[in-house]
Amino acid sequence: MTQPPLTPPPAIPPPGSGVAPRRLPDVGPMTTIPSFYRVLLRGQLTKGRMVGLAALGFVALLLAFVGRNSTESDAVDILAGYGISLMIPLAALLLATPMIGNLVEDRLLVYLWLKPVPRWHLAVAAVAAVVTVLVPVLLLPLALSALLMGLPSMIVPVIASTLLGSFAYGAAFVFVGSRFSIGLWLGLLYVVLWEQTLSRLTDGMGRLSIRSYLASNLARGTDVRVDLADRSTVAAIVVPIVVGVVATLLTAWTLRTRDID
Repeated sequence: MTQPPLTPPPAIPPPGSGVAPRRLPDVGPMTTIPSFYRVLLRGQLTKGRMVGLAALGFVALLLAFVGRNSTESDAVDILAGYGISLMIPLAALLLATPMIGNLVEDRLLVYLWLKPVPRWHLAVAAVAAVVTVLVPVLLLPLALSALLMGLPSMIVPVIASTLLGSFAYGAAFVFVGSRFSIGLWLGLLYVVLWEQTLSRLTDGMGRLSIRSYLASNLARGTDVRVDLADRSTVAAIVVPIVVGVVATLLTAWTLRTRDID
């Protein structure tokens, strides 16, 4: 049986021949970002992290159950003091810092560079994967907590604070994890030292606290004074979005400039 003739590969024009080599087709973001997103989502949703996120949600519901007969002021303090100040940043820290950081540490990131794609594709996919998980695991227990404590007017502010906080904290901690090998500890230091302590000292320090903008959104649903909730309506929405966008760009810049083994 006669074999069909083999087609020789296209010849590469020699330098100086005046013939431009054929360019490889560009890989668009609509192809690579969903692919990166699925890989990161499957790889980072470990049992340990999901247990940690579930524990944070359980504590929120437990506090709401204990405080279901408390005054409105105490109920708002529970939502702001635990939900906004601790639950959202800690959940983001737990999930976001290892999203790219573990790939760098384990030297697995090189396997995502098999195609010449812009590094910002991976940065966007990582932040999207973090937000996808954070929003439901944060929103459900916090919204249920508001209902348990008789604060239906807080549902919309809780939704706004959760969405904005997931994006701002998530993107910020993805950057920290991709840039520093001790990103988890640096993020924890920021949450404990800056968000919980230094932000209370002066208004200038408070403006550098993501928490103050989330608290300002939460305060829209009540007449009770919320700690650090003194940002304007526009700033309370715009600043967390800007933080998330800038952190995503910094992650892309970090991936583009660093050497990946």
